[in-house]
Formats: sequence, C-alpha cells, structure tokens
Amino acid sequence: MTVLHGPPLSEARGVGALTLGGLLAEVSARYADHESLVFDDPLAGGATVRWTYAELDRRSDGVAAGLLAAGTEPGDRVGILMGNRPEAVAALFGAARAGAVAVPLSTFSSRPELQWTLGHAGVSVVLTQDRLLRRRFLDDLGGHPLRAVAVVGAGASGPETPTGAQDWETFLAAGESVPAGRVEARAAAVTPDHPGVIIYSSGTTDHPKGMLHSHRAHALQFWFQADVFGRSTGTRLWTALPLFWTAGLDTALGPTLAAGGCWVMQETFEPGEALALMERERVTEPYTLPHQTAALEEHPAWATTDLSSLRCVFGKSAFARHPTVKGDPGWHMPVGYGLSETCASFVTHHHDTPRELQRLSMGRLLPGGRLRVVDPGSGASVGAGRDGELTVAGPTLMEHYVGRTPEECFDAEGFFHTGDAGNYDEDGYVHWTGRLTEMIKTAGANVSPAELEVQLRACPPVKLARVLGLPDARLGQMVVLCAVLKDGARATEEEIRTFLGQRVASYKVPKRILFFADGEIPMTGSDNKVRDAELLELVHARLAGEPSAPSSPTGATREH
Repeated sequence: MTVLHGPPLSEARGVGALTLGGLLAEVSARYADHESLVFDDPLAGGATVRWTYAELDRRSDGVAAGLLAAGTEPGDRVGILMGNRPEAVAALFGAARAGAVAVPLSTFSSRPELQWTLGHAGVSVVLTQDRLLRRRFLDDLGGHPLRAVAVVGAGASGPETPTGAQDWETFLAAGESVPAGRVEARAAAVTPDHPGVIIYSSGTTDHPKGMLHSHRAHALQFWFQADVFGRSTGTRLWTALPLFWTAGLDTALGPTLAAGGCWVMQETFEPGEALALMERERVTEPYTLPHQTAALEEHPAWATTDLSSLRCVFGKSAFARHPTVKGDPGWHMPVGYGLSETCASFVTHHHDTPRELQRLSMGRLLPGGRLRVVDPGSGASVGAGRDGELTVAGPTLMEHYVGRTPEECFDAEGFFHTGDAGNYDEDGYVHWTGRLTEMIKTAGANVSPAELEVQLRACPPVKLARVLGLPDARLGQMVVLCAVLKDGARATEEEIRTFLGQRVASYKVPKRILFFADGEIPMTGSDNKVRDAELLELVHARLAGEPSAPSSPTGATREH
C-alpha cells in the first residue's frame, strides 16, 4: 500500500499540552497578564470586556465547577449555544476541564434544526445567552429534555423556558460550593484520547453530520496552526467566524491563544463595527471570508479607517490595497487542504512560503499525517503523480461520526475517504482537483467546479461564483457559471470567459454564464454554502425562458 507520510509527530514545533484544559493552563501560566479576549458586549449596552489569560483560566474553572454542581459526569455532552463572546470560550474550556464533551451549536440553526441536533448529540446541559440580535434561544430550547440550562444576560424565564434554566450568575454561584480540588481532579483525569468536542457540519441537504474529536485532535491543531499562521504574543486577530465551525475554532481562536495573542471578538458580522474594532484595537490580522472582505471594502468608512496596524495581509487582497496598510511582505495567507473531519487543514503551506510556490499545490502533510490516493473504482492505492480519491489518517482525524461506529467511517486500514480528487508529487506536495461527486463530464473531459470557483476569486467584478453541470445532448454535460457581481461592478459573459480562458484550459470555460442579483442565489442558513438543488431549479427556469438558440446578454450590473 502506497502511503505518503508527514513529518514524525515528535518533530512538530511548539507542541505542548494535548488536552484542551491542559493547553489553557499552560498558556495562561505563560501569558497570565496578556490580553486574551476583547469584546464589546451588546448584552451590557456595548461595554468593552477585556479578559487576560489569567482571567480566562479562572472563568473556565468557574464554568467547570458550575457543571460539576449541576451533576455533569465525564463524557456528558454540553451544548454551547452562543455567539462569539468571552463566556463561550470559557464554556468550551470549562466543559473540557469538567471531563464533558463540548458541543458548539450553530446560532444559525432554525428551531427544528436545533432540536434535532440536541437529540442527535445527546446534549444534557446547554450554556447559552439570553438573546442574539432578535433571537431568544430559550424559546428554541423548550421541549427538549435538559438537566440544566445556564443563560448569559437578563432573565432566564419565558413562555417556553426549559425546566432548570437559571441565569449565568446563579449557575456560577452554585459552582462555588464545589471544592477546587474536585475540579482539578476531574481535569487531571482527562487524557488526550478522551472525546473532547463534537463539531457539526452545516450541510446543504438532509441533516448535518456530527464529528466526534478527541482532545488531542483539537489541541494539536491549536499548536500546529499557530505555527502555520505565524501567530505570536503580538498577534491581535479579528474575526467574526463562529466557534461552531472548525475555521473559527481551530484556525482562529485556538491558534491565537496557543501563541499568546489576543482575539478581538465580534458576535455577529457587521462591516462598520468590524472596521471600527480593527482601528481601535490595532488589529494585526484580519480573518475573513471572501464575502465579508467584500462587504468591508464596500462600506462607506473603508477608505477613512486607519488600518495601518494590519500586518498579516496577502497579495492583491482588499486589505493589501487599503491606503493605510503596508503589511509584512514576508507573510502570506497559508494555502491548505482540510476538512471538518480533520479539525481544519491536514495539508498546508506555512505563512512564510512564497506566494508563487503556494499557487502550485495545497502544501505538505502536517506532522503525523498520512495520505493515500486510491483508484475510485477498484480502491487500489496509486503512486505519486496519479489522480484518485484522497484518503487520510492521522492524529487530528475524528474518532467517528456521531451515531456511527469507526468501522462505518473508515476503511480497514483506518483511512477516511474524503470524496475529494487529487494526487501528490514526488516531492510530497499534495494537489487537490475537486469533489469526485461534483466533477462535470463535458465532451469526455472532467471539469472541477472548485477549480473555476477558486480562479474567479481573483476576478475583480465577481463577488460570488458557483459552477454547475447541466445535461446537454451534445456534450453530455454543459458547464454553467452562476455569478453575483460586486456592488457597482459590470461584466459581460465574454469578459468573464476571457478572464477564465487565460487561466484554465478552453474546455473548462463555462458555455453559459448567468448573472444573479445579490441574495438571489439560495444559501444555507450560515450564508456559507450554496443550496445547489434550489439553484439548479432557478437555472432551469432561467434557461427555459430563453429562445432555443440562447444569446449572451450584453452585460450585467449591480448598483447600490
């Protein structure tokens, strides 16, 4: 069996404690007086909250004690239903120290989705907040049997309030009766192999999958990604990415804390507030999704905001183009490949890898990782330079999906089959070419939608791109691009084709390009994934209304 191996785990740089509670204790002792979290709290009239590492450590112990007072046993599932706020971070580490399994719950979930997740994960305790924007979570928890619910903010009562709900202060006060030695003993009994966190994928169809991860998996990623991103005690990172995504947990929060940096928190993304926070808090690294970057650049305050503190910006990004930003020329946004099943990136370049090299591959395996490429038909391993399905194994891989056995999740050799296509070369660099299930077969050739969508990120007028394959009598499948343009931008089909034609083979260039208004393309509740089935219906309806010999529109525009 041909297997590509990453460096030995023993050679990994900067790796410390391998339980979540132990990791926090280690960095809190090292950086006790450093600022760990900054937050403008809407539940306190916008007052600014600042926690040092020592304070975060103490608050996490308080949550652990509160959970023990509520009868939490090792292995119990503790749901965390909060936006990005300091109590959510204390809840994560507090649950870990209590020996419980933390289940970050999506604040985007509808009530039925939330109720399903609580039951599927077997959650017995929920740590939540009174409200988030216009939503009151207690009303969504009613009806699900819970042993305890603790609520940050005003009031733990309402028409559908679950039995046992109490305000945050009462929850913490109950923990004060628990001897400190009991909390310490519970935390000391946790090992790296114990289950630590369940992450749910957002999913576009059916129910999301729950991935059970060990303490080791997340702790390793905290240490690994701190090195990958080049974080340090001088890092002041801003992000609005939530903790129920691996991007928010394993590449934003965790590595920032592992390095002794500070997370400048924003509970929900609002571009004007984000710009003000970056300026006031002298943020050094903005961590955004593409649509968030576009919203920041389009905001009226963009050009007049002082962003001169930003150092970790890359290439031709909007941040690098800002008039006050100089940036660090030696820092590059790491390119990598990973999954929720592997707690973020499994293959990666580091921040100091030149951009021209990052463009050539996804990078190399992280320490302890193993990768095997198999023929999708026979399942046989293939060697370097040959395309197939990427299968992975290693210390950050999930234990299994919730409700399924390891035997149902991995092959006989313990490898997880990703459903992604790719290969690796003789130098150990891994190349990802797309989703096997999404490959478009046109005129006998394979086209990866992901490849085109990545290329279009560099197309100035394009804000959102989704590539689909439609049945075609002559080609088998026709490549169709659905595009949303940025505010005020203009583009024609021919201009988009010309842009792609300079970057990909001619057979990959979409035969049709359809322009949609902002918000017209159906998304998941997180606004992070396109609902392809619903988009296909829109595409069919659009094409059905055209003449039999379609003609390209002269252009499209989006105005304020």
